[in-house]
Amino acid sequence: MLKRVLETALFTLCMLVSTNCFADCNCEDWVRRGGYCVDYVKSKIPIFPIPKDVTAIKSLKNKETKDVEKGDVAIFDLGTYWHVAYVEKVHVDQRGNATAVDVSEMNFGGQLTFEDFKHKWGVTSASEWERATCCGVTRTYDRTTIRENIELSSIQQIWSTESFAFQNFKSSTGLSTL
Repeated sequence: MLKRVLETALFTLCMLVSTNCFADCNCEDWVRRGGYCVDYVKSKIPIFPIPKDVTAIKSLKNKETKDVEKGDVAIFDLGTYWHVAYVEKVHVDQRGNATAVDVSEMNFGGQLTFEDFKHKWGVTSASEWERATCCGVTRTYDRTTIRENIELSSIQQIWSTESFAFQNFKSSTGLSTL
C-alpha cells in the first residue's frame, strides 16, 4: 500500500512541478524500483509526508532554513523539479549560526548518459535510456551520495520531524499557537 502511495505521489509531484518529467513517459517501473530522492528520505524518516501537489510541497516548510538541524529534510527547488535530501551535519559560524549543511541523498546529479545507462542497467535500447531520462533518472538514481558544505541560500525550505510532530500534537489536542 505504501509503495502505491509513493508511486502516485512521485508521479503527481513530477507532473505538477515539471513539464519534462514523465511527459509522454511510462515511469511506473522506475518508481517501483525506489531510487528517487523521496524514496531515500522515506527510508530515513518514514513519517515524511509525500506531497500531492505544488501547494503541498510548499506547505512542507515547517522550520526556517536558518534553524536547520541534523535529521531535518532540506528541500531544493531546482527549477524543473523539487529535490529532497537528509541533513547529516550543520556547519555553524563562531556565533553558532547555521551557515551550511552536509546532506545524504539519492538521485541528485548529472544527467544519465547513454553509456552510464548501458553500463548500469545492461540495456542497450536508446529509447529506454530516453524514457529513463524523461522519468528524471540521474547518474545517482538508487545510489546514496553525500554533498558537503551546501550554502543555506540554495535550500528552498526545511521540513523537520520535531515541528511536524508538534503540529500534529496541536491538531489532535485542539491547541493553537498564540
